[in-house]
Amino acid sequence: LLSPDFCLVRGVFVQVHPREAMGEVGELCTIILTTSPTPSNPSTELIEETLRSMGAFTPELLGCRSIIVCDGYKSAAASKFRCGIVTEERAQAYETYMDALQKLVEEDPAPHWRRAELLRLPERHGFGFAVRAALPRVATPFVCIMQHDRTFMRPCDFVLQLLRGMGADGRLKMVGMPTTTNDPPRYLKAAESKLVEIKVPQPRPKLENTILTSPECPGLRFIPMIMWHDSTHFACTAYYRNFVFGPRHLVSRGGFIEDKLGQQQGLDLRTIGWRSHAEYGTWLLDDGAPPPTRLVGHLDGKHFLRADDKVAIQAQQRLLKAAAASGAESSSAPSALGLAAAAAAAAPTGLVAAACGDTAGPPRSDDELSAALGRYRRPPSGR
Repeated sequence: LLSPDFCLVRGVFVQVHPREAMGEVGELCTIILTTSPTPSNPSTELIEETLRSMGAFTPELLGCRSIIVCDGYKSAAASKFRCGIVTEERAQAYETYMDALQKLVEEDPAPHWRRAELLRLPERHGFGFAVRAALPRVATPFVCIMQHDRTFMRPCDFVLQLLRGMGADGRLKMVGMPTTTNDPPRYLKAAESKLVEIKVPQPRPKLENTILTSPECPGLRFIPMIMWHDSTHFACTAYYRNFVFGPRHLVSRGGFIEDKLGQQQGLDLRTIGWRSHAEYGTWLLDDGAPPPTRLVGHLDGKHFLRADDKVAIQAQQRLLKAAAASGAESSSAPSALGLAAAAAAAAPTGLVAAACGDTAGPPRSDDELSAALGRYRRPPSGR
């Protein structure tokens, strides 16, 4: 037997699957992992945490070729990270970050870097088109789509069975992993109500009766997803090429896949009916895990900080509190302005705004299912 590999996660060495088991998954699936500017650049800790979680909890994926797509950016006087717009300072930090990733790809011996390669895009594409840019490099029948801030949260040792199930049943075109938003038991109930709310015409089956199973992956169920969700998912490569990025132009440049495709999916459900779901083929994995069922979590790339940066931010906050207290207690104490300046100097450059929430809008919520499903536009009154 081959010696096992190990992956270091949060200071603990975790044993992963033997190479022969990972090899079969690697022949079937390619990982496309997108990354873009964040306030934590030039640190690579965010994406490394995501890759370490993959090695720890989904070790079969270590046998897959990984295409890390570095999206481009636009320059402006103020940063709007969600839109890919950064200042000159943050652009330089992102360039340094990409250089560091290239070095990790070429030199780091960790299992999650061994089959990785970097694709640097010269201009801003957005998540959807960044995925599209990697597809010409894919030669496997399936892809696993990941984002730099989406970590695996618990063991997932059934990837090979899942891919075999998808290969055996053409209806399983896209299978999303459970998240806090897409919690299988709650999702089943909420989606059923949403179909009524958006007036999907009859005949409309009960979702419980449409759940799929496969002898290739016993113990797994597949719940129909009525809205595409961009979190970590597996999909057929041909489906991505021919449908997601096909002649219907369901993805807009600069945006997320779920933004336009999800809206069209809801519109088709209202106008065509339930049979339209077959064309989209979106399903939610249910492996029967007890709560919390989420398999993938969200680090939030806009606010993620390294451990040492967090210490610096905490020091900054203590100094700011001291500044406020000194202003209230004594005019002879160090000035609040002086302490505030010292606090700013104590924090890493470019990270103060992130810690204080000074970014382009609130982070994308991954906590409320109703909010996610609520993105469907309701039909006009009278329809």
